[in-house]
Amino acid sequence: MKNVSKDVSFGQAISLVEAASLVQHCGEDVTFIFQGEMGIGKSYMLYELGKRMPQYTCMYAEMPTFDVSDMSGVPFTETTNGVKVTRFAPNAMLNIQGANPVLFMADEIGKAMRPVQNSVLRLLHEKKVGEYSLPEGSIVFGTTNLSAEGLGDHVQSHAQNRVSFITVRKPNAEEWLPWAADNGIHPVISSWVKKFPMCLASYTDGDGNPYIYYPHKTARAFVTPRSLHKASHILHKRKHISDNAAYAAIAGCVGESAARDIMSFAQVDDRLPAWETIVANPKTAPVPEPEDFAALFITVFSAIMLVEAKTFDAWLEYCERLPKEYQGVFALNIVTTNKRTIAHNNRSFVKWATANEWMFGA
Repeated sequence: MKNVSKDVSFGQAISLVEAASLVQHCGEDVTFIFQGEMGIGKSYMLYELGKRMPQYTCMYAEMPTFDVSDMSGVPFTETTNGVKVTRFAPNAMLNIQGANPVLFMADEIGKAMRPVQNSVLRLLHEKKVGEYSLPEGSIVFGTTNLSAEGLGDHVQSHAQNRVSFITVRKPNAEEWLPWAADNGIHPVISSWVKKFPMCLASYTDGDGNPYIYYPHKTARAFVTPRSLHKASHILHKRKHISDNAAYAAIAGCVGESAARDIMSFAQVDDRLPAWETIVANPKTAPVPEPEDFAALFITVFSAIMLVEAKTFDAWLEYCERLPKEYQGVFALNIVTTNKRTIAHNNRSFVKWATANEWMFGA
């Protein structure tokens, strides 16, 4: 039986890409709060939106660290008509004093103290702090974890009524891998995720997954998009540390089950030809054995990360020596990344894609 959280409304949960589009196109008129599992990239939306919307000043607020005065303002006195009155100076972080509209993210709002949540209501509903308004055109949105995760997240009903409160789902492997390719994730990590996509499953899918977090179990480390990113940093520096230290550090990020698998892939990576060897000698560079799936996946995902316009022809010449299904893995994944234009402009790739159009579902 599936262990289904009451927070999850199937058919209404959206992807992080859809969430960012809602903020970009509707956020000026509607404030959104997105609830979702930990470590899936909710906070990262501000960075992505900042790239899309350069005319905005991006402001990040980690709400559990805020006090009431951070949102309601600090009192000061002034004399008006001979009478001393108290006014409240807003936090400079809100950028009320700026000329550009603000893209304000209230992160982890469900973990904020109740008085802080109350003080932020006017900002969510009217984009005002006391008597001051955010610059015209400003956008406010927030994030929180699912209450079923047991992390102390709770947004009161009257606060939810002032916003559009939406569940965002965990990205699956198919959605995460293009992001990984565009953001320097180590190919060993991408290869492992491609081979074991269940590592990015949700706990709402059921029990028994050794890689992920379950609210009813105790685990210090587990696989999320965030923890995979941290493990990738360790793999990029692996030549400077022992395998024992690398394993311990990766296990500290993603848990022991995932760390054992990832280190096995990393040791396969050690015996593969260097990228420079492949592009310099595409006809003679060693090719992994057809049954060595780890080596083949790592070879392909390394190429997705490393290939450029000047090396594309040489790589394709080498790639065509791989089993056909791994040629397809390269082709199907490269066109989902920022290197799709390089691929589409390469005559050899277009010729290969035309000859193998069945792989693209044509």
